[in-house]
Amino acid sequence: MFRTTLTLLVGLTLATAAQESRKVSLRTLCFTHVDKVTKVFVAGAEAGTSAEIPLFTDTFSNAVEIVAPDGKLTFSLAAPGKDVPSLPAVKLPEGSKILCVFLPNPGKKGQPYRVLALADDLASFPLGSVKLMNLTPAVLRFDLGEHAEAKGITVAPGKTGQLASIRKVNHLNQYDAKALYQMKPGEFVQFYNSRWRSVAAKRDLAIAYLDPQSNQPMVNLYEDAPAYEIPKTP
Repeated sequence: MFRTTLTLLVGLTLATAAQESRKVSLRTLCFTHVDKVTKVFVAGAEAGTSAEIPLFTDTFSNAVEIVAPDGKLTFSLAAPGKDVPSLPAVKLPEGSKILCVFLPNPGKKGQPYRVLALADDLASFPLGSVKLMNLTPAVLRFDLGEHAEAKGITVAPGKTGQLASIRKVNHLNQYDAKALYQMKPGEFVQFYNSRWRSVAAKRDLAIAYLDPQSNQPMVNLYEDAPAYEIPKTP
């Protein structure tokens, strides 16, 4: 009985430890640099080490293997040392591949960014799909290819939406991409009109936001083809 109880306790301890600290493959994307902070630091995959993470504004960073204690990440604003400033810890979604998006954090002294952690694996964010992020204070509607008007994708403030694929494309694999701002229930006004590419070997992240200068809604599109995820051709 004692041996059985001890075995169960050891098993539970190991399971808890695995949940509390897990290795993840981390990539980052920075919406815009704030206070000239162009890189951050996190605990490395090996005990006592740290990893320097670049914050690119026009593309995704390469994947870095790191450790997430308690399923959270704390990004330091400088190399490890005494009294190093850091951002608030961000809770990670499930999975071993994570994308952290760094967004401006106005009004927070010493905390230039707020961080959104998204699942970065193909099951959660498949190749060929489009993820839509709404950082504006209003409901938005995205009309993408055949998903338009009554079939458009509405995204509430602070939320994300996703489309698996777009099939209504031209000979260049382009489709109409429009974004509309809800003025009142059922009434949308278009503020963005472009053409995006539908390619099976990549996925796209679209971020809608209010321009700080004009206070008008805008959209940034980031194309992503993660090399470590692309299937090999037979």
